Amino acid sequence: MHEYSLAHGLLEALVSHLRNHPVEGEIRAVQVQKGELNILSEEALKEAWRILSEGTPLAGSQLELERMSTRVRCTSCGYEGSPGQLSPDEGWHAQIPILSCPKCGERVEVVQGKELAAVSLTVDTPPTVGGPSEGQEPKGDRPAE
Repeated sequence: MHEYSLAHGLLEALVSHLRNHPVEGEIRAVQVQKGELNILSEEALKEAWRILSEGTPLAGSQLELERMSTRVRCTSCGYEGSPGQLSPDEGWHAQIPILSCPKCGERVEVVQGKELAAVSLTVDTPPTVGGPSEGQEPKGDRPAE
């Protein structure tokens, strides 16, 4: 279960971060960037997250996955950009893409597309005690009239 170890790694990193940088309110979602070369089941990753996050400050939060396209750099001709279309019948070998430069055909290095990283949190913050009611302006300095 590859997805469980990935969810566990994300969870450990976020719990550690939250220990040092706590947030006020309930964490509703975790936005994660997932490179298209990172071959995994999104449903299995989300289910692993649901199970593993229980009992942590992230319990009940949802993983929101943003797919990151692949970008490559050719050390031969200097091309940087998309490797072209990645499909099972073109460029894939046993589910592992074999990438080459779309301009010169030489080997390339991947600069984006392998990541799996938490990039932000959605937090429901509690209402401010003693704050202004809806439709009221806060008290304090006001511009002179």
